[in-house]
Amino acid sequence: MERRNGRLTGELAGPNCRGAEKVVRLRALLDPAAYHPIYAYGDTAGDTEMLALADHATYRGLR
Repeated sequence: MERRNGRLTGELAGPNCRGAEKVVRLRALLDPAAYHPIYAYGDTAGDTEMLALADHATYRGLR
């Protein structure tokens, strides 16, 4: 959450963590090439790019 003058504004402090931004944040924390196999689980369209990194991707769409 964004803080302005010591108060939460209700806005995001940075980019929304979905889609390509999710991959950017994962790569900032770890090197996917250092892990094998990679399992990933997603439940929204915003997980598509993250699931593409995985050796074993599971998508569970909302019903």
